Amino acid sequence: MKSLLASYERSVLQDLADFIQSQLDSPSHLHSLTSRSALSKQVFDRRCLRILRYLSDTHHILPMSLTIADIIQHGHRPVAGGGFADIWRGILGEQPVCLKVLRLIIEPDENVRKSIRKQFYNEALIWRQLKHTNILPLLGVNVELFSPSFCLISPWMANKDVISYLKQHPSHSRLSVFLDIAAGLSYLHTKITHGDIRGLLAMFIVYHQANILVTDDLHCCLADFGLALTTSDSQAWSVATTGSMKGAIRWMAPELMDTNGITDQVLKSPLRDIFALGCTMLEIVTLRVPFHDQKTDYAVLACLMSGKRPARPEHVWCPDYIWNLIIRCWAQEPAHRPDAQQVFRALGSFV
Repeated sequence: MKSLLASYERSVLQDLADFIQSQLDSPSHLHSLTSRSALSKQVFDRRCLRILRYLSDTHHILPMSLTIADIIQHGHRPVAGGGFADIWRGILGEQPVCLKVLRLIIEPDENVRKSIRKQFYNEALIWRQLKHTNILPLLGVNVELFSPSFCLISPWMANKDVISYLKQHPSHSRLSVFLDIAAGLSYLHTKITHGDIRGLLAMFIVYHQANILVTDDLHCCLADFGLALTTSDSQAWSVATTGSMKGAIRWMAPELMDTNGITDQVLKSPLRDIFALGCTMLEIVTLRVPFHDQKTDYAVLACLMSGKRPARPEHVWCPDYIWNLIIRCWAQEPAHRPDAQQVFRALGSFV
């Protein structure tokens, strides 16, 4: 296949990328090809993505529908910032959009920049294929507006993150929030397990509430998974922040803190997300960070490694069935934790 594609002119390859992405964006067009079984559609989608990644890696071609040029930057300063990125508000047509600009220290080596751009394109291709009510959609990318950095474009969420929303609307159902989060996480883990998004280095880690946004119809969606992929394989590019992981330890599974070294199996295990999910559920119940009574990361680390967990909250909604599920998510041994689908089914039984 590669030798065949290499024989075509760039304009033909661009047309091919555009056609493949249009089919992935409109699954109904493929009904006749994939009606025999769900598996055949999964195989077809994987092959399509493999071709798109080849075109991106080898010829620096992205589907035109993925690249967005006519973005208007709103304001002269970002509206928010985090460890990995600054958040700007933008306008796409008449639609407000979120512009997430990676905060990077740039290595002047042109070859390194090309390598990072390749990784960035791959992540964008993968994210674009994720289609679920509880996953924040990627509208596209822009590599010019904030050059030499990169810009990920997604819908603007006026309701902000889930904790901010719950503080303003305390009567909103926590159970519905949990169901949305578990549904999105289950979908993402299923795609990774089935190989549909093979190559995504990091699972979604619910490190804090800013990664869970509230849509206009009051559902929650997951965001920011895989963000570190762009910088993970390069020593020449690093996150331009001190303490980008500061505080994240409160959501991290204990196996990620093994002083003897973290194995590849641990890094790729979705069960580390389940521990973080339990911490996020507690945060949503209490509107306080996990281990809020521990003032330093060192103190939190000591608790985690000794098997201690946050105390059950009082004077808030936290029935036995929710607390017991949180405890299961916090099992010291990853194998003793439920997977995302089991968490979702358990929550569904509580409705």
